[in-house]
Amino acid sequence: MLAIVLTPVGANGVQVYLNMNKPQYEPGEKGTIYITIRNGLDKPLQIKNVTVEFTSWKILTKDGWDPLGNQTIIYADKIIPALQTAALNDITFTVPTDGRASTTPLRIRIYTSEYPIDITDTIWVVDAYNQRVLKAMDNIVLLLTVVAILAIISAVIIAAAVFLSGRKPGVTWQKEG
Repeated sequence: MLAIVLTPVGANGVQVYLNMNKPQYEPGEKGTIYITIRNGLDKPLQIKNVTVEFTSWKILTKDGWDPLGNQTIIYADKIIPALQTAALNDITFTVPTDGRASTTPLRIRIYTSEYPIDITDTIWVVDAYNQRVLKAMDNIVLLLTVVAILAIISAVIIAAAVFLSGRKPGVTWQKEG
């Protein structure tokens, strides 16, 4: 699992840890973002909502910008007691399958009872071309392995033929008659 540890936000005692269920994704694949918040304050911290923005996956339509996948998750009763830790595990996304399926900057803003917390990261996407190239490399490696095995077998057969052709037949004794 890929884990990205972020430094504490300011000197306020709140630490935020971000990780995803995979280090990279393919177009059409679903992913999950896990956020762990450690409240180092001496009072409870209320999480009001979390806004997630996938910067490169926006598209301009006739109605304006369509922020594909951007979401706001509202937490009505999410309170982290003083000096405790809580996890936000319900942030999911789907990598687009059209031309927008590329590596994208990720911006997460957590609105709390004290102050907003900004987190930035990157969602890595393997594009379709590189995916095909990697699968083609598997075929090339298989082909080279088969060619090497056939070359070894051919060398053994040629060596046996040379050895057998160089032998003189032995003398056979026959009865005189």
